[in-house]
Amino acid sequence: MASGCAFVVLAGLGIPVAAQEGKRPTGETYQQILDRLGDGMLENIVIRGEHNARTDSRAKKRFYTDLSTMSDYPAYQPRQQVSGTIKVSGLYLHDGLIKDEWIKEFQRFQPGAKVVISQGGTVASGKVHIQTGPRINDRLREASEYERATGQRIFEIDWATGSYDVPGWSPGFVIFVHKDNPIAHMTVEQLDGIFAGARTGGWKGTTWDPSAARGPEKNLRTWGQLGLTGEWANQPIHIYGRPLKYNIQLGFERKVFNGGDIWNENTMEYSHEMNADGTRYTSSVEMVKDMAADKYGIVFSDMGSAIPGVRAVPIGATDAGPFVPISRESLRDRSYPLFIEQWAEARVAPGKPLDPLVKEFLTFMLSREGQDAIQRDGKWFPIPAARAREMIAKLDELGAPVDPRELGLQTEMIAPKKWDGESPDETGKVNPKQAYYKKRFDLSDLPAYTPAAQVSGSIRMPASGQLMGSTVGQALIDAFKRHQPGITFDLKDGDLNAGDVDLSMGRKWTTYFAGEFYDFQMKHERSPREIRVATGSFDVSGWSPAMAILVNRSNPIKGLTIKQLDGIFGGPRRGGWVSTTWRRQAGRSAEQNIRSWSELGIGNICASKPIDVVVPPLKYHIMSVFERKVLVGGNIWNDDAHEVPLALNPDKSRTVPNADRARMVGNDPCAITFAGAGFSNDKTRLVPIAAADGQPFVLPTLETVRNGSYPLGLEVYAYADQLPDQPLDPKLKEFLRFVLSREGQDIIQRDGKWLPLTGAMARAELKKLDAIIPQVKAPPVAPKKAAAASEGAN
Repeated sequence: MASGCAFVVLAGLGIPVAAQEGKRPTGETYQQILDRLGDGMLENIVIRGEHNARTDSRAKKRFYTDLSTMSDYPAYQPRQQVSGTIKVSGLYLHDGLIKDEWIKEFQRFQPGAKVVISQGGTVASGKVHIQTGPRINDRLREASEYERATGQRIFEIDWATGSYDVPGWSPGFVIFVHKDNPIAHMTVEQLDGIFAGARTGGWKGTTWDPSAARGPEKNLRTWGQLGLTGEWANQPIHIYGRPLKYNIQLGFERKVFNGGDIWNENTMEYSHEMNADGTRYTSSVEMVKDMAADKYGIVFSDMGSAIPGVRAVPIGATDAGPFVPISRESLRDRSYPLFIEQWAEARVAPGKPLDPLVKEFLTFMLSREGQDAIQRDGKWFPIPAARAREMIAKLDELGAPVDPRELGLQTEMIAPKKWDGESPDETGKVNPKQAYYKKRFDLSDLPAYTPAAQVSGSIRMPASGQLMGSTVGQALIDAFKRHQPGITFDLKDGDLNAGDVDLSMGRKWTTYFAGEFYDFQMKHERSPREIRVATGSFDVSGWSPAMAILVNRSNPIKGLTIKQLDGIFGGPRRGGWVSTTWRRQAGRSAEQNIRSWSELGIGNICASKPIDVVVPPLKYHIMSVFERKVLVGGNIWNDDAHEVPLALNPDKSRTVPNADRARMVGNDPCAITFAGAGFSNDKTRLVPIAAADGQPFVLPTLETVRNGSYPLGLEVYAYADQLPDQPLDPKLKEFLRFVLSREGQDIIQRDGKWLPLTGAMARAELKKLDAIIPQVKAPPVAPKKAAAASEGAN
């Protein structure tokens, strides 16, 4: 390993290893980087530890002590006396000064009520009545899970404005340029043109809105397009920003992109990282520092990261202005367009009013007393009085009506359950009990199951999902119990992260920032154990079919490598998410872009035309799978990509997006897409794919997907919790040994959808079951280094 790394290893098991040596693109695959550098547990402990320490140091501090009169805010007058316990969650609400003041004041007005404010808890789970913090409807995975759990639209109000310059307390978006840049001001539409790409729509919560579309003619890529002349006119705009998976990007997309999610492909992403000395590399600080040295740069950040050499640009909501500089005053009155809201969400059934206790507490939050507590906390700002009255009036609204054909339409596309496939069955025709493949592979190279020990006890697993919905789950249970009669199975839906189940089998958990794997790491301070138990299907819709590359039948391309696919579908990137940590080793340059068919040696009518890239919406779960398989974990896409969402036909039946994309490619000789292999039509053809230069081009077939020679096959995984420095629970180990055995894989094969592992694959997974994983601990940091790392950091 290169210099700068002192913390060791077991990387082949996905165990965290160390800081990122060199931090430069290496040209390695996702798996190579993961095997060499680990799954990010160590880095995340360091990053989160410093974040928590800084947050704790600010929580009880008043940064703003100037108080405004609150006489124009409505005083709290109880509409009724209520009783019972109101449970409210919010990390920063809990840790700041507001909590105690709200509890004391509300219970003074409502002596029969008890207020409990906790750091965590969601309204979807029912553990709290009110959830505060970032907007759920901006975080589509959480919004989808809410709709799936409740069958309701979420009720939301905003109750505070983010800070001016207090890191963590939602400081307003600020647009910095170089101090010598003569630009006087910008509009929100111009920011869209700079930071975004063309789009076919945008997100309004979990609803895809085609009215948010805009064309490439509105892209702004040079300073001259913003009216600058002379030496500036032809200079490209250099964009600095945070990784597109960060929550902060989502609010920017809503405010600036109209909910669109295609970013300018030249955005240079800066993530938190772990330095070689065990301190944190802080994204907001470093990107502003680098932009200050780039005359033609621009960055959206926050005033907490302001340094000499940059200046904040006044922003106008429209061309007519006014163009408002960011300040405490312009955030408080919200005349500055890029303020950030604090949201409160609650459950309310369609056509029903808010629960009286919830309504009373929300009314209090918006009242003179509630808002005064916010300003006395000295970090967030109260919302304008007119907005407070608007939100109070909203509390009288009944729950939004729900069309069951529209609510949750996108849920399984955005956030499929962990125990289902990587994407749902779009056709609605697949029978989970039917065997679609009759071929029987020779499984003699797989080990026969011989119990290593007789075990007893109960194994808890989800009752629904593809394992139990197919014939596989019950057949595995019955066969295993013949070998291990002391075992029982408790089948009930639940999440491993919450401790509801012992074992969960299905798709691969999301492994980027704030994904499912990361959530487990942050809650338990260890990684879940991930064991591959099968290969996804070749072409059965919904059953993790291989991703096929489709082109028009007239296209003569003979084959493409994974790196060429990256060049076509992806954009230049400063790094990527390899498991749950940002690795600059996954980066690549713009020189690797492929934007025309002539660059691939194609001389037909498309030779001089751009490649028309057709994809699902970037927020769909399957896109994170493609990012891992092709873009080395990067999340920068070709910014000319055409997104095709799931939609409702005029008769309210559902479209089939895979088929729609294939149809578009069949009608466009210059187009390319990826889809399930079963969706090719008579106007398209499948392209053979090579894993790397010099390797053979392989078409997806039953055999090539099963043996792994086709590079874009998918996998099925089992997840379990294993305590540090201890072996895996013996009963889980024995059951997984059985699943990986010849008998277990034959059960999977006979079900006729997923494909059985090869002997080599099974043996590699069996070795993982014997591993004992050490406790991951943050390395010691010298006090001076720790202080220097924290200075001015977010």
